[in-house]
Amino acid sequence: MKLKENYLEWSLKHLQKYSHSDFYPKLFEIAAISHNWLEVKKYLLSLDLDAYQPKSPMINLAPKPNGNFRIVHQLDPIDSFIYTSLVREVCEVIEQYRIPESEKIVCSYRIKPDLEGSFFSNDTGWDTFLSRTQELAKTFEKGFVIIADITDFYNQIYTHRINNLIVEAGNGAYDEQAKAIHNFLLSLNVRTSRGIPVGPAPSTILSELVMGSIDKKIFNYTSDFVRYVDDIRIFFDKFEDAIKTLHELTLYLYTYHRLVFSGEKTKILTVKDFREQYMTDEKKQATTALLAKADQLTNEKMQELIDNLPPYSEDFDYGEAYEETLSKILSEQQFELLSSTYYELFAKAVSTSPRDYALLRHVLRQSRRYRIRSIVPLVLDSFYSIRPVIREAVIYLNAVINQRTVAENKAKFEELVSFFYMKLPFINLWVSHLLQNECFNNIGLSMKYDSILSDRGRALIALRQKDTTWVRSCRDNMNVLGPWDKRAVLYATSLLPLDEMKPWVETIAASGDIIDKSIAAFLVSKKKAKKCD
Repeated sequence: MKLKENYLEWSLKHLQKYSHSDFYPKLFEIAAISHNWLEVKKYLLSLDLDAYQPKSPMINLAPKPNGNFRIVHQLDPIDSFIYTSLVREVCEVIEQYRIPESEKIVCSYRIKPDLEGSFFSNDTGWDTFLSRTQELAKTFEKGFVIIADITDFYNQIYTHRINNLIVEAGNGAYDEQAKAIHNFLLSLNVRTSRGIPVGPAPSTILSELVMGSIDKKIFNYTSDFVRYVDDIRIFFDKFEDAIKTLHELTLYLYTYHRLVFSGEKTKILTVKDFREQYMTDEKKQATTALLAKADQLTNEKMQELIDNLPPYSEDFDYGEAYEETLSKILSEQQFELLSSTYYELFAKAVSTSPRDYALLRHVLRQSRRYRIRSIVPLVLDSFYSIRPVIREAVIYLNAVINQRTVAENKAKFEELVSFFYMKLPFINLWVSHLLQNECFNNIGLSMKYDSILSDRGRALIALRQKDTTWVRSCRDNMNVLGPWDKRAVLYATSLLPLDEMKPWVETIAASGDIIDKSIAAFLVSKKKAKKCD
């Protein structure tokens, strides 16, 4: 079994444009591989996948909203290309296996690969999930609903079932690809036939394949259900029908997939209780809050307008004037309205118990989109208390901070580095990613390298600080570094003069793997180009 060139080319576009993982920062290795693509592609196409052994992935524990941790994986970059390419080859047949999108049952991650490297439709399906839930809740107003969630879903998926389901979905036309994916996952798990990597987009495709078989089982009982990822909602008129279905579905889940429902999250509720406890929409909350602020400003303007009207103004149309004023405020004062609205929503979400992480995630993403800095102090003050959304928090901060923002909040940034949560590798990784931002060069941020747990993080911060002394100190220790750390130190040698850097990186490349060679070629090329300029 060999990789196919067209899917490899597609995987390059995917990894260039999108992150290799939902839980980790983007990799500088992808840019180096892109620069050396002809050589890397030649290497990848030569691999015998029946004999190939993927490298052990990096594993970290990401905080969850309930205080526990989720195991998340970061594949070696070469393995990311292989995994993406293999799944790209079967993703369309997997989509055909699922309940059609037109049924408005399966709402998450509809698979529609495009030429730019995206696996999924631009429409996330979340709005459809919410609206269909609303419809079903109204239809079964006096009935019952099963809400179900699968325990540790990705880590418990049985890889043999992935093999079987791809064969079933393709009617035997994709048996070879099914075997290759199964063997890849089996080797990645050190011959354990359970679990798929948590974070990469190809794993989302395979998880939807598994959920597709579960959807079809539910469909045998009723079509009155809706699902988003592994969040399942099934509606019934009678309690006894809900009990029977949950019993049979639990049995099927275990006997066929060796999966179990979460005892904490799976339950049967009256639709009335379900409405009160689960039917919230963070996007709608934000829109409502924004319109409320705009309405307040509009009423103030309208009062001024009325106060200044001449006597006996019979032609004045209040409704028309109100709409015009509201439209003008929403257009001309959008940024100010968003800034104050997101500040209040963030403060509200942080202060509620339990914290509203869905709303926090929405506010952080939208604030990044509109470059709103008003919530920066709030984010820094609550940084570790909102650690389940630390990824979104760091990506937001990296997008909006500038030299002035960093200077104004210097003490808060210094607190981040000294806090005890820095001892947790996943937290440390994201803080070190934040500290690679060049805005910190101008404030003399007081920090020590020993507060960063990995040599990879230290190397990338040294690169930001232009700390050639630290980089040179690593020269004699390169052979004892792990691959992730070694590549970052290699990348940081770009600080050195060409005549010093070139022999160092070329020596490592000569005895290293294809990624080391790509980084070396990438750095030398950039250095020569800069010298010519």
